Amino acid sequence: MQNTTSTTTIRAAAEGDERAFEALFRSHQDAIYSLVMHFVGNRDLAADLTQDAFLRAWEKLPRLREPEAFAGWLRALTMNIIRDHFRRERETELLDETTPVADSGPGPEDQATGAEGDEAVRRAVMALPEHQRVPVIMYHLEGKPIEEVAEALGIPKNTVISRLARGRTALRRRLAGYLGDDGES
Repeated sequence: MQNTTSTTTIRAAAEGDERAFEALFRSHQDAIYSLVMHFVGNRDLAADLTQDAFLRAWEKLPRLREPEAFAGWLRALTMNIIRDHFRRERETELLDETTPVADSGPGPEDQATGAEGDEAVRRAVMALPEHQRVPVIMYHLEGKPIEEVAEALGIPKNTVISRLARGRTALRRRLAGYLGDDGES
């Protein structure tokens, strides 16, 4: 996420300056959309959730105490939007009587590569605990350096490294059928 936004611009937006907030939006929209897209995998839904994140940011920005923390604050706010979306989706599925009880997906012998493999990876990443999932997405999918991940999440660099290692181990186990091994490598 770009950190080129000045604290002056952030403070002005927090005080209701729409032009300043528009500058924040332009500066951060691509990174936020990319973050959402990694979780939802649907362009239209990602665009909607990105818009929701910026609407919520506009509402809550006056309460931001540290303008220097805007990028991390916006990312955390976006993660809450994503979490809320999946929570609502799960609740809807539970209420939907047509949802099959058993998984009718392909068995291990029918697993294919390509889009199916991509979906398996997405599901495996989404199944990681959030403290591992977010660093994995930022580092491996968004290509952010470890230092930037640490800064955005407000955690030490070594913590990021540890969470990445644990996340990769969990992903290897979950994707063992796709990797063609027992997931322990």
